[in-house]
Amino acid sequence: MMHMLSRFRACGLSIESDAPLVGLRPFNFAGAPDLCVRLRGATVAPKACDSDAVWYRSPYSDDRHVPLLTIRVVGSSFLLTYAEGGTFLVDASGSAVDAWWEPPLTDADAVDYLLGSVLAFVLRLRGTVPLHASAIVVDERAIVFAGSPGAGKSTTAAAFALLGYPVLSDDIVVIADEGGVMMAHPSHGHLSVWPDTAQGLFAKESLPQHSPVYAKHRVDLIERGYRFRERAVAIDTICMLGRRSPGSHEPTLRQLHPHAAFVALVGQTYSNYLLDRTMRGREFDLLGRTVNAVKVAELSLGDRLEDLVPSCQALALQFGNGVGGHLKRTASTTPDGCPL
Repeated sequence: MMHMLSRFRACGLSIESDAPLVGLRPFNFAGAPDLCVRLRGATVAPKACDSDAVWYRSPYSDDRHVPLLTIRVVGSSFLLTYAEGGTFLVDASGSAVDAWWEPPLTDADAVDYLLGSVLAFVLRLRGTVPLHASAIVVDERAIVFAGSPGAGKSTTAAAFALLGYPVLSDDIVVIADEGGVMMAHPSHGHLSVWPDTAQGLFAKESLPQHSPVYAKHRVDLIERGYRFRERAVAIDTICMLGRRSPGSHEPTLRQLHPHAAFVALVGQTYSNYLLDRTMRGREFDLLGRTVNAVKVAELSLGDRLEDLVPSCQALALQFGNGVGGHLKRTASTTPDGCPL
């Protein structure tokens, strides 16, 4: 059966798929795609064999004691098997992905995997460094928010979206050195937020739960009238989201010394547990250039969701005026932001 091919662009890659990719808008481009996606690429998903080398096994398991993710080497490809029922065959060159999934996973869940951890793995294979982050645009410059799970990356981007600022990316921010300028590439035109954010920031919109399997709610930026930036933007500042400050209303930025910034960024790259020596070398090289080309700052926000939008409005004024001259220094830092 012939499938109508659709074309998209995400994370700096041109993508051709045999089915629509929920969350991506069609994008016409000339020439061959960087990545071919087959959501129903074969009649039967490949089965792992004893002879297949285990390349990675997650140290975390579900309640059946099945590893959350197992990656095996199958010929010239990698077979990614998720405990929830998703299977993805990724060509070693990062140029093709086949996908299969089983209930209770839905088509939308499969695409979420594809545009999340699977795409991050593809980017690694292609020599790109993806940051686990969200990003928005202020005065034609990208502001990136990175941090550990639950730090509030998507929530912070959502607050800026409510203020009218374009969202550039959610979950994955691809950093690229283009002639000495560090650029951030867009991912997809939606935000995935937890129920408290959906209720607290988007209460009037009655956001539906995106999938019966996962608790997050989806904000389709374009459908709901928010702004989405579809072209790469030069990075101004990368904000490392720290622990929320109880009772604090004023956001605090503290610029990091390049050495501290490098260590912080290494810990926030996507799929960094999957790296081999070559991938790690590429990462170190790019991040070393990044911390010397853009500002990296520690951002502290209050712990009250109702204070987030005004806090982001205050931050936008700083970013718009050039955040480098407005970073708040604490008593425990030297003039260049390096901890004493």
